[in-house]
Amino acid sequence: MRAVPLLVLLSLCQLHAQTFTSSNLPVVVIDTDGQPITDDPKTTAHMGVVYNGTGNSNAVIGPFNNYDGMIGIELRGNASQSFPKKSYNFETWDESGADLKTSLLGMPSESDWILNAAYIDKTLMRDPLVYFMSRSIDRWASRTIHCELVLNGVYQGVYILQEKIKRDKERVDITKLADTDNQGAPLTGGYIYEVSQSGEEFGERRRFIYPNWDIITSEQTAYIRKYDDDFRKVMNSADFDDPSSGYPAWIDVDSFIDEILLQEAAKNSDAYGFSSYFHKDRSGKLKAGPAWDFDQSLTNSTYNDGPNYEEWNILKPIEETPAFWPKLFNEPVFRNRLGQRWIELRAGPFKTSRLTNFIDSVATLLNESQARNFSKWPTLGAELFRSTPGFETRVTYPMEVDYMKTFFVNRLTWMDENLSSVLGADDEVKPVTNLLNYPNPSPGSTTISYHLNRAGFVTLTLYDVFGKEIETVVKEDQQPNAYQYLLSTQSLQNGLYFYRLQVDNSTADVKKMLVVK
Repeated sequence: MRAVPLLVLLSLCQLHAQTFTSSNLPVVVIDTDGQPITDDPKTTAHMGVVYNGTGNSNAVIGPFNNYDGMIGIELRGNASQSFPKKSYNFETWDESGADLKTSLLGMPSESDWILNAAYIDKTLMRDPLVYFMSRSIDRWASRTIHCELVLNGVYQGVYILQEKIKRDKERVDITKLADTDNQGAPLTGGYIYEVSQSGEEFGERRRFIYPNWDIITSEQTAYIRKYDDDFRKVMNSADFDDPSSGYPAWIDVDSFIDEILLQEAAKNSDAYGFSSYFHKDRSGKLKAGPAWDFDQSLTNSTYNDGPNYEEWNILKPIEETPAFWPKLFNEPVFRNRLGQRWIELRAGPFKTSRLTNFIDSVATLLNESQARNFSKWPTLGAELFRSTPGFETRVTYPMEVDYMKTFFVNRLTWMDENLSSVLGADDEVKPVTNLLNYPNPSPGSTTISYHLNRAGFVTLTLYDVFGKEIETVVKEDQQPNAYQYLLSTQSLQNGLYFYRLQVDNSTADVKKMLVVK
């Protein structure tokens, strides 16, 4: 194996107050021979990976026994490129600079990889957690392995080595599309595209992942644009829920259900409007996924009310969210299937103990390396991009992990209450779901929201703790939809109140509300 570059031997990665000599994680050493790494084009570099197997120590000056060869490396990300700890895309190359498929750390052979800095995620595990959940339900998501990075002799901290979204039998397994596949069945797939915060390759902020924009033919572009446009037109039509001609004819419903459950379980602030992926195989329907980019999930971002676990992100779409997402969620048949799937997953792959055990196992694995990482990047207790309230009190790694885990358990429990209850006797759809108010306790006003699943006469009434009626908020005929009402509590005394919602003669839903001013 190639020896460690002299630059690394001389520096031995001096840290603020310690020396990095070995790790229980794989050690990745990259040398660009003094050349800067830019957004584009890729910089030629050498990469070595030291890994002696689970439970063994990996010395910085050890042999490159997992990979020892050339790569092309570049910066990755949008806002994250401004962070001091950089993320990178890289390709494994042969000596001539051509793509070289290779297995890294036991992951299936490919040439395209990512070194994810996870700079704003102080648990260093939000992406790995949600990808683990996705793979647990047989939806492909990037495999991830934590490592420590040395770049040009300088220690860079803990990174997540992971797979890039790509068409491949071991990644997004869809049919390869040739440049001659321009008519008939071959034209129908496969495709991968993204709804992103940038890129207008075929309108509505849709950007090609496969085939790449520079090689896709005009016929292929026209086909997938029209397919996606026609699906959106159907979703805007009056009979969008028709079983034979509505959305079930255009999309793989189960994949959309699983995508929603992943995004909502993680309470992802970027859900649906940013980094939202779709793929379509030959002669198949449109599928949602793979799931991607969860560094602003699980109460790690103030964006879109990230710290509030008692709401549906899909029902408060951001400007960039395609309109079909909340409409699907509100459709009674789809919603009922969503509830059934959630019950199924919570009994197995999404069981709370299984997910918290994963979190604990990663925290244990990173116990040694996280100390070096946060010595290099002193972000614990510091305000970063969209930091959530209380960041200044979370001054240790275990505190950040517990903060995330507590939110996650609360989120799963809330979803249990608000999805499992969708199912009634004989699996009939309840007239009302997701009745809640926020904030609760209310300091001076609160918003009562609910989703009406069928048309009916709706009465929403506020009572005090003794059952005395205080205010009738709603008393009218309503159509199926999501509703919100801002309620002033300024005139109310501090204490416990109840609000009661009834549709026609159905059993009423009653919720508690606390007023604290």
